[in-house]
Amino acid sequence: MLRTICISSLAALALIWMGSTAMAAPTNFVGLNTHQPADDVLDAAKALGVPWVRIDFNWFQAEPSKGKYNWTLFDKIINNAIARGLKVFPTIGYGPAWAKDPAHQNKDGKTHNDTPKAGEYQKFCQVAAARYKGKITHWGLWNEPNLDFLETTDKNIWINRIVLEGIKGIKAGCPSCKVLGPELASVGKIHASWFDASLKALKKAGLMYDIITWHNYAAFHEIKPNYVPACPGGDYYEHDLEKGRRCFGVLIGAKAPYEVMQDNKVTHIPLWMTETGYKAPVGDSKKTGEQVTYYRRVLEEQLKRSWYTATFFYEIVDDNNIADKWGMAVRNSGSGQKWPGSYKQKPVWGFMKKALANQPKFGGSGTDCNDGLDNDGDKKIDYPQDTGCSSASDPTETPGGTPKPDAGKPKLDKGGPGPKLDKGGPGPKLDKGGPGPKLDKGGPGPKKDKGGTGPKKDGKAGGKDGASKPGADAATPPAGGAGGACAVSTGGGGRGALILIIMIGLFVTRRRP
Repeated sequence: MLRTICISSLAALALIWMGSTAMAAPTNFVGLNTHQPADDVLDAAKALGVPWVRIDFNWFQAEPSKGKYNWTLFDKIINNAIARGLKVFPTIGYGPAWAKDPAHQNKDGKTHNDTPKAGEYQKFCQVAAARYKGKITHWGLWNEPNLDFLETTDKNIWINRIVLEGIKGIKAGCPSCKVLGPELASVGKIHASWFDASLKALKKAGLMYDIITWHNYAAFHEIKPNYVPACPGGDYYEHDLEKGRRCFGVLIGAKAPYEVMQDNKVTHIPLWMTETGYKAPVGDSKKTGEQVTYYRRVLEEQLKRSWYTATFFYEIVDDNNIADKWGMAVRNSGSGQKWPGSYKQKPVWGFMKKALANQPKFGGSGTDCNDGLDNDGDKKIDYPQDTGCSSASDPTETPGGTPKPDAGKPKLDKGGPGPKLDKGGPGPKLDKGGPGPKLDKGGPGPKKDKGGTGPKKDGKAGGKDGASKPGADAATPPAGGAGGACAVSTGGGGRGALILIIMIGLFVTRRRP
């Protein structure tokens, strides 16, 4: 009887281990900015392995005349994306000329960036959310309103006409849909104060963002190692994410979005970075190499933090009409293009494909030791370079198979020389940790060009004005009871654990007559 129980239990444990390794459920996500993608661009996104695409849901295209709707373009994009297994995240922005408020316009001669009349944005958001209920689950509010993409310098106008109206409209049209905002960019000095004011206004109104969205194009030390440290210096990616740059303890510039979230006690809300990226012309080996490093470092920073759960890179393909080349690939110009024949991939494409296919937190079937990322922060990547990996199938890069704690919630050291053993309890108690990760200091990140024929970011063509852009924990052994060799942990042992299970099963079988 005991033999039967042991063998059955060991077989079950083996199946659990194999299933948990091969069928990792994603806890983090990656998406791509695709503007208003043609079918071949959607094919490319699917081939890369991203689950999400962000699109420009331009109000002026969908409602060119008041109350007269044209959904043809968006029906096609959304239906074709869903048919390929892709989720669509639309950002609603850029109003029609008829909706502009004459009191709040018009600096650039364009109408799409003008502040809309009171009530009009809410009506459109409600109609759009209702139309695509069941197909679209996440909606974004107006892109980068702190820049020239919404022509007002009054944060209260933005809060009342966009944030409050947008959330009310979307929730009225689709109560189960999630509303994402504020879609601010870490450029200039007002983004933190606008974010803070919007959170306070939402709390007062009994509303809130379901997910915080942000845009961050700041550099990394690995790419800009010679930035002047902290004073006067400039921001690195981490400064525009979690903790603003300090000079002798004094904040320089604006607070990071996470600091504003802490101030307003909303750190339970996840953050999505819905734009970030690095320019790299296809023939420039230095820049294309730096683009790989930039994407890698962004993903590493995401995976360190439990509250930062998605990144949408800008962008999937180069815009052939402008000099700045942000894309992961070059697509031939004109209609009738096909994936993959019409594309030339940059090195970052192969890197991203490997990371998405192998990193378990992205739903990959590999491990930390073969995903192309430095998961433990020791500047070494994967087996055999990282000596914390015993093989490419080792689940973590750290020696002993123990993942590093979440860097997103650092705990302050409470003093004392180090870990102390409890002299009366069941096992050792660990010291409560150090002060957490330190941020790189210094260096300005890339600035966004506001010039060109329409509202643009770093010369992104047509701007947003129509051409579009938008560790495994160790398992706890069963407590108490009989079982002997049956009490086998399934955590962190890799294939060695499976072999051990089988060997014990054979041993038990042969020892019993």
